Parts: sequence; C-alpha cells; structure tokens
Amino acid sequence: MEDYEINILRRNGNWKKVKPNDLIIDEINNNSIDDNEPNQKQSQNDFLSYVVKVESIISKLESLENEKSALKEELKEFEDNFLRKKKLAEDEINKISQEKDMIEKTINVIKNLKSF
Repeated sequence: MEDYEINILRRNGNWKKVKPNDLIIDEINNNSIDDNEPNQKQSQNDFLSYVVKVESIISKLESLENEKSALKEELKEFEDNFLRKKKLAEDEINKISQEKDMIEKTINVIKNLKSF
C-alpha cells in the first residue's frame, strides 16, 4: 500500500508528486522559497505579520477576559456583603416591629384598665 503518490498543486500551477513518507510540508516550503518570487515572499511576510497581530489580539482578549472574571468575582463578594447586611437590617426591623406591637398592646391594656 506504500506504493502510492500524492499530487499536490502548487501556487504557481505546477503539480508536485510526493510519496507519503516524504516530509511534504518541508519540501513544499523549501520549493516555494526556492521559486524566489518577490511577491510570494512579501505575501508570506505579510501573512506572518498578520498571524503575529492576531495572536497579540487574542492574548489581549484573554487577559481582558481574565480581568473581567476577577472583577465579576469582586462584585459578587460585594453583593454577598450587602445581602448579609440587608438580612441583618430586616431582622432588626422585625424585632423592633414586634417590640412596637407589644408596647402598643400594653398601652391599650393600661388604657382599658384605667377606664374600668
């Protein structure tokens, strides 16, 4: 089964026959560089510079995403603190409200006793 060849169409329109065990990528890169087409070299340099720029943008986006996650975590901590304080305030309000109700009932009993 190793007697087959792969035909690769190169950018210049020529076909290259390659055996499966050959280092296809290395040969193609070497052949394309050997063609010495200035436009092709410039194109490769432009492509590589774009790849570097894209990698830089991806890296910046990842760092922004990490910073965003950290800020969200900090906000969650603040939210938890405020929810605890709200719960304490509500408990205190309920306690004071019950105390007020008891005072009002006591006042009513005193008034009823006085009018008796």
